[in-house]
Amino acid sequence: MQLLNFIARMKKAYSHNLYSMKLLLFFVISSIAACTGQKTARSIFFATPEAGTIINAGDSVELRLTIPEGSEVDSIVYLLGDQVIGKRQADGEVYFNTKGQSLGSKLIIARAYHNGETSDFTTNIVVAASTAPEPYSFSVVNSFPHDTKAYTQGLEYHDGFIYESTGEYGKSSIRKVELTSGKVVQKLDLPASLFGEGLTMVEDKLIQLTWQENIGIVYDKNTFKKIKEFPYQESKEGWGLCFDGERLIKSDGTNRLYFLDKNSYKETGFIEVYNDKGPVDLLNELEFIDGKVYANVYQTDVIVIINPTTGAVEAELNLIGLLPQSHYRQNETNVLNGIAYDKQHKRLFVTGKNWDTLFEIKMLER
Repeated sequence: MQLLNFIARMKKAYSHNLYSMKLLLFFVISSIAACTGQKTARSIFFATPEAGTIINAGDSVELRLTIPEGSEVDSIVYLLGDQVIGKRQADGEVYFNTKGQSLGSKLIIARAYHNGETSDFTTNIVVAASTAPEPYSFSVVNSFPHDTKAYTQGLEYHDGFIYESTGEYGKSSIRKVELTSGKVVQKLDLPASLFGEGLTMVEDKLIQLTWQENIGIVYDKNTFKKIKEFPYQESKEGWGLCFDGERLIKSDGTNRLYFLDKNSYKETGFIEVYNDKGPVDLLNELEFIDGKVYANVYQTDVIVIINPTTGAVEAELNLIGLLPQSHYRQNETNVLNGIAYDKQHKRLFVTGKNWDTLFEIKMLER
């Protein structure tokens, strides 16, 4: 079982790298295919922007085709999806302002008209956040005991207790923990075939994700009795989960956050998360605090604070050095993961996988 959990950890750590490689390969193949098609169409191609160019929201981007002499192009219409964003009578540039655009990759089409016929040429841009995230550091307000056997995946605070989802095959659980003492007062072990992940609370229910088993589990908050299971949809893995008061918000290890109906658990949409430099991947454990989504970035000491409407990372909380080096146990203590919030008293709690301490912290502007 130890070997299985080690493989699982490594698989999760590198699953995003594999995803990124596949995505890069897709764009490379697409670019090669596009270039080949353009050359056969009288060598017309996008001079600018190059595919994958990052544009900060609100900035303008130059759109221009390279058109050789003798191609007999009459006019060009530039489109974003089915929306016309610019026109030219012949060779030349137009400028497209990205103000009001959602963040993420955008396909741009140049439709060239020649001799009563049309030819389409494509490129893409990535619209990123317009400003750099506001940086925050921290101070420790209080500390509480935490079970070093708890591979923390999800964390919630309610009425003096911490509700926690733990992971690893054969060790996953859902538990209710007394905040001040760290004592586990209620615990349900998951079957060995399930790897526990994110957790949130909706009224009298607890909703727990599993990693690659493609199911979420709904429990009675008081008894931990399983009420039902629900399948994932477009989001194939379960990582983090939170509740904004109206809908569930789910991460799957990419830069996407998915919205789920709180009753049917069906996906209703998603946003892509970006800072000013590009996509922010490996979004893990989530907490909804004062209108923003707080997300652990897996294998880092950073929590990003996300606008749930736009997907923009508005702030970053750097927690390097939170757990003193003397508290690390070789081959056991793992990464920062776990965010909980006491809304009534405005207390922010964080911990990590197999940490011996759960911290109450205060965010400090830098």
